[in-house]
Amino acid sequence: MKKVLLLGAGYANLAFLTSLPKSVFNEAEFTIISRDKEHYHSILLHEVVSGARDKSVLFPVADVIPSQVKFIEDTIVEIQKNCVVGENETYLFDTLLVGLGFQSDSFNIPGIREYARSLVNYQEASDIRENIRKELLTLKNGEKDSLHFVVCGGGLSGVELVSSLADQLPKICRQLSVPYENIKLTCVEAMSSILPMFSRRLSSSAALYLQKKGVEILTNCKVLECRQDSVIVDRAGSREKIDASVVIWTAGVKGNKVIENSPFFTSARSRVEINEYLQPINQEHQEDMKNIFVLGDCGALKNPQTGKFYPPTAQIAMQQGMYLAKVIQDHFKGKFHIKPFKYHSQGCLCSLGEKNAVGLVGSTGEIKGRVALCIKHAVENKWRVKLKGLRGMIGSAS
Repeated sequence: MKKVLLLGAGYANLAFLTSLPKSVFNEAEFTIISRDKEHYHSILLHEVVSGARDKSVLFPVADVIPSQVKFIEDTIVEIQKNCVVGENETYLFDTLLVGLGFQSDSFNIPGIREYARSLVNYQEASDIRENIRKELLTLKNGEKDSLHFVVCGGGLSGVELVSSLADQLPKICRQLSVPYENIKLTCVEAMSSILPMFSRRLSSSAALYLQKKGVEILTNCKVLECRQDSVIVDRAGSREKIDASVVIWTAGVKGNKVIENSPFFTSARSRVEINEYLQPINQEHQEDMKNIFVLGDCGALKNPQTGKFYPPTAQIAMQQGMYLAKVIQDHFKGKFHIKPFKYHSQGCLCSLGEKNAVGLVGSTGEIKGRVALCIKHAVENKWRVKLKGLRGMIGSAS
């Protein structure tokens, strides 16, 4: 029986497995390998940092995959021709799906890896939350007079994070009897506005809302260096030092490090260029790619209209997984005359804490406020329902 090997338990591979018809499991042996026992709803990790949520963002992989699929907990080290090397074992495959997710990209800025905290997985989010709590206790114990939490990156992740912190920190401070007025929140963005993927009207609305909540927004502010207690920036041509208790880096991501550690692939920024069938192209070993699919953050797919690569998002990863579930049976039978993958953007939404959001629905519909927030919550819950059915809605906000 053919061996189908899936690497990673992220949005793409779980969307693939949960969309397969039961009949396909009679045609091949499916195995999914992940270093984590649990899939984490990564678009909600900012709320783990702030304390708004915790383990409700986690889904045990073994509980959400079809019973016919074998789950192996292992850390992948390298991908080779016809096999995958893990820390515990080497795995053979006939068909390979690479959906390993992303890693933080420091852009070789000095000190980022050493002193800034990245927001990539659940454990890192939990660690940042604990780091913030420890800093709050130093304020409570009189060891420090003030605290400054700095989020580097004014894109979706950074804005959602600083927004959630602005909501939750006052609550935590009340619980700890810590004066919130001694805490400062800053979002640093190199471009001229936060949320540059939106119109100037929406980004300005978001910035004004955050400023009213006490968040300092620094635009045209490029990070030059991160130190143990500060961030060095170029702000409109002037070099400045920003004192910081905790620095959180959300300014860039790239594909999984397994890709860059695998000479079998030709890649850039740990991403493999793929065609409209989600298969690697422009490879040195192109002849060995016919049974390999790369999904999600590890795959670089060009928008045929613009010629630019689509940004890696949970939305495109899920659509890729569902697309591949429809065509995999034909692939097993050697039929390659299948419809190409077409990404249909359903919009982009950014939460601004518990009571507000901004974004786009479809390609042109700008929305903000409670309506935008309700739609965003509906999108988040749609994934929960896909993984766990209606029972997944129970405790979704805890």
